[in-house]
Amino acid sequence: MRPNTLAIAAVGAIVAISNLTAGAIDVNTGASATATYGTFGINAGPFPWSDLGFTAGASVSNGQLQVQTGGSTAFNFNTTLTSGENFIPTSTQVSLGYNPGWSSSSFNTTSAATGNLNSKFVYNIGPFSGSDTLLNVNLGAPGASKDLSSALNAGSGLVNSFTTANGPGVSASLTLSAQAFFVTVASATLGINIGTQIQQSVSATPTVTNGDLVWYDTTQTYNASDPFTFVSGSGGDVLNTFETPPASLGLTGGETFYMNILPVVELNMPVTNDSQVNVPASIFANWDIFGDSGSHNWPLGNLFSLGTGPQTFNFNPTFYGNFFYSVPLEYMAPNPNCPPTIACFPTYQVEGSTPNSNNGGIPPTGFNPPTGNVPCDPGVPCPAPPGGYGNPNMGPLFPENPNGGAPCNPLTGGDCITTVNLSSSPEPDGAFLLGAGLLLIAVSRGFIGRKAGRTKPPTTRQ
Repeated sequence: MRPNTLAIAAVGAIVAISNLTAGAIDVNTGASATATYGTFGINAGPFPWSDLGFTAGASVSNGQLQVQTGGSTAFNFNTTLTSGENFIPTSTQVSLGYNPGWSSSSFNTTSAATGNLNSKFVYNIGPFSGSDTLLNVNLGAPGASKDLSSALNAGSGLVNSFTTANGPGVSASLTLSAQAFFVTVASATLGINIGTQIQQSVSATPTVTNGDLVWYDTTQTYNASDPFTFVSGSGGDVLNTFETPPASLGLTGGETFYMNILPVVELNMPVTNDSQVNVPASIFANWDIFGDSGSHNWPLGNLFSLGTGPQTFNFNPTFYGNFFYSVPLEYMAPNPNCPPTIACFPTYQVEGSTPNSNNGGIPPTGFNPPTGNVPCDPGVPCPAPPGGYGNPNMGPLFPENPNGGAPCNPLTGGDCITTVNLSSSPEPDGAFLLGAGLLLIAVSRGFIGRKAGRTKPPTTRQ
């Protein structure tokens, strides 16, 4: 399991105020979240050959990301009410206007993406093996920071930030020579130009819904058992259609009940963080192995790359008004003596000319993002697999000896390798890395085998 953790903190408070008229209601839209990500690491290689070439390793973390929103959305009761006015079920509408004022909203990397990249030259030729570190550096992305306020005020959009940083590199030429006693029977030279790079991409896709909750009660309060309807707005207006009050209220003639309207702002915003480290490199090789010679050039490409994959969490707070509009209505029961030939219906009349409010039971601001690991998008590997030269190799360059021991000339069975030497010549642009992990050391292995070592049966080049 990936060692990722997600720490979330929500900000938002509800304060109900009594005895208010149809003034503006400001819905506070402040919330915040902080995600802390784990680290991925992997190694690959060697390349170009399984017995001689370069390995690459990397680790990468998305660091720490903070998301916050601020400001408020102002709601107004736009419908003029008249005392004694009849509310007709499914026909009468009351309107709330809204004006979003998101501010101080952004995402930023409080700790930007970090990574480590290393590369080694390695060989494993029969009993001879060794490795030299070419590069071992830590990298840090520049960090991502973007303002979200414009997209939130618009109600939707895509906000992204892409940063990249190039680190140090090294150029070197390495030559391995193998002797049978004192005669050179094999040699290979590899030249490499290595760079380092880290990238980070952060994006947020907000969708804002402004609306309200409508419920009917005999008191100016909200109870968890009250059935409510969510009404979404459009174009700065929320139209609420009056419905027949539920029979569960048990209304009697002349009783007062209330059409309660609570302003609500819903935010649905997936936030994705994706980082990658790369080892761009070009390689040149030539060789002469027991008289079999050749050369090859691999142009600039990624010796290795490692990514976290897109790690996404949902920043989905719901913000409620600090009070709600409450329209008092009088229930007028139908005339019990209504003639059977006439359809008689109850009526609902406005008491007073403006809505008011009370301080009972307003639901708290809701903010319930996921906890635990920050997931990747469905269907996307997390982390992304290594790519470039880090995956394939061309098999062994030196012939393999099925009986073990050092490789021997596959045609004659003689001239078995007894000594391996490695030398290097770093170019000037790589010399400054000597103190930071550039260890290109000439390696010499001891004498092994005697004449009997040459009597091993011939092998075939792979």
